Amino acid sequence: NCCSVQCSFENFLLRGWDFIVGHANYVCKLKQTLPTLSAALQELRAQRDDVLRKVDVAEQRLLKRLERVQLWLSKAETMIIEAERLVADGPQQMNNLYLGGCASKSCLSNYKFGKKVAKMLLEINDHMSKGAFEKVAEDQPTASVVVRPVEQTVALESTIQKVWSCIVEKNVGIIGLYGLGGVGKTTLL
Repeated sequence: NCCSVQCSFENFLLRGWDFIVGHANYVCKLKQTLPTLSAALQELRAQRDDVLRKVDVAEQRLLKRLERVQLWLSKAETMIIEAERLVADGPQQMNNLYLGGCASKSCLSNYKFGKKVAKMLLEINDHMSKGAFEKVAEDQPTASVVVRPVEQTVALESTIQKVWSCIVEKNVGIIGLYGLGGVGKTTLL
């Protein structure tokens, strides 16, 4: 019976130790995770630029950007801003470390910073995996077209025949239409 209590106490100690070591890694591994975050940030920027380039090409062909692509780009922009802030604050936090990075002048501050860096690194890697789009845009819905009825010309048939013969038979390049307002120049045209 005593042995079972001892085993569960050992289990408790091991779990507690794993918990402490896991959280201590946020400070101890800060020297490794900060450059990794910087590299991941560059990759995210490159992927964002590639997606934007694809979207721009599609929009030049009068296609409409997909909503999920727009959402991904918005999230990527937010993550880039946050990661840039963390990378910029990195040297100041690194100055607080000593004993090979395993001890800190400001443990709580470095712990929180290290945790943010690790969390941001996971978020960026996850977000980049979602950014491989086969299609970034689609055809825009067609606008409704109003069909206007064509009016038949009245008493212009002979004039139409004259103009048509000039175009087809006489190979005339320019035809001038002139006359008083309301005589049917636009209708003839």
